[in-house]
Amino acid sequence: MPSSRRAFISGQWTEARLERGSRSLRQVEIVSLIVSTWAQHLDAVGEAVLALGNAEIHGRDPKGKLVVVLEEASQGAVGAKVNEISGLPHVLSAVMVFQASDDDEAVARGAHND
Repeated sequence: MPSSRRAFISGQWTEARLERGSRSLRQVEIVSLIVSTWAQHLDAVGEAVLALGNAEIHGRDPKGKLVVVLEEASQGAVGAKVNEISGLPHVLSAVMVFQASDDDEAVARGAHND
């Protein structure tokens, strides 16, 4: 399957890579998002995002924006988490602005043992 946003979000991108014979290493996916909400709901949305796990908030704009960094084991898990954040109460949008993958087993092991 060619690389596409739809394949990424549905987790098919990772499955296609595995079918092509890539090594089975632990993967680390890191994604940053801009999450927009109404200013009066900023704290509640921030708490809800953190409660999902594997998320950190690295910036807040009091007008209603959060900079969120997610770390997951697969692209499918990242897509699912982004969809979950998009569906949280009072979230207007969740837009991915950065994505990185690392198949290095040592990096993956260290990232998941923090």
